[in-house]
Amino acid sequence: MFWSLSIFSPLCLSSIGISTEYYEDTSRNRSIEARVLYPTSKGQSEELLAENPAFYGFKAAANANPVGQQLPVYFLVHGTSGNWKNLSWLGSALAESGALVVSANHPDYTTGQATPESVIRLWEQPRDVSFLISEILSSKFASHIDKDNITVVGFSLGGYTALALAGARLDMSGYEKYCSLNTDVSCNYFQDAFEELSQNDRLMISGDHRDKRVKRSVAIAPGFVPAILPGSLQELSADTLVIGAELDRNVPPALQLKSHLNSDSTGLRYSEIAGASHFSFMQICKPDAIAILAEEKAEFVCQDAVNVERKSIHQQLFEIIAHQSGDL
Repeated sequence: MFWSLSIFSPLCLSSIGISTEYYEDTSRNRSIEARVLYPTSKGQSEELLAENPAFYGFKAAANANPVGQQLPVYFLVHGTSGNWKNLSWLGSALAESGALVVSANHPDYTTGQATPESVIRLWEQPRDVSFLISEILSSKFASHIDKDNITVVGFSLGGYTALALAGARLDMSGYEKYCSLNTDVSCNYFQDAFEELSQNDRLMISGDHRDKRVKRSVAIAPGFVPAILPGSLQELSADTLVIGAELDRNVPPALQLKSHLNSDSTGLRYSEIAGASHFSFMQICKPDAIAILAEEKAEFVCQDAVNVERKSIHQQLFEIIAHQSGDL
């Protein structure tokens, strides 16, 4: 890995173990597939994961035994049409440096399932994470983790979820008002879905989805910030960090973030990564990625600014997260 050695824990440069877990939330009729990454002993047989013709992956030992005690726990939450692989570069780095990481595919929000109408049901993803926290705290991994050291890191839609779990609440009319004045990518995506929202949907969206077991919340280029009720930012239950991408066209920092995050909350901070675009936080792209993704009209995922290395942006993000947590 390419991270600065000064930020590693005593378990730094451990090998990575990975386990595929399936969780059934019978109360909501939701089946959630997750990957759990964690430090394991060296010398075990590893395989290449999350790799395809467009993106680089990482190596890990399947079903290896975890090592270490009191490991900090990170839940990584993907964005619209995303999946667990999108932040796998971050998950593998965190596990290598001594954390247990949970990254799931969220039904109706994930690749091949997401539609504007399903994604705008914003209450389900935060509930997924709360459910997963309960599952992990009573799982085979429980003896290795610090149950009082839980961080949620979300990207895009998942960034909203990270904020919601800290106590941020929405009024969807605020986002509709924003979109009546602006025509950025996110507004265009949800334009028709606004009309499909019932009154009950709006009540569910505006609910309090906080989970006080979450001690730190990191929201990377979070969606729906213009809809956040300002008063809810003054009552956050987790140390909260919002990270913007300077060149983001999906979530423009000046329009969607900085102008809506003015708060008296001492637990809320904002940081911005220069040169980053919205999708700069996803996996490292291979040389032929843009041509490959163009066939699906998704080349934008790998189009970073000229003279900007995604690898450098990843390192900056990791160091920001490590500094916030203080235990890596």
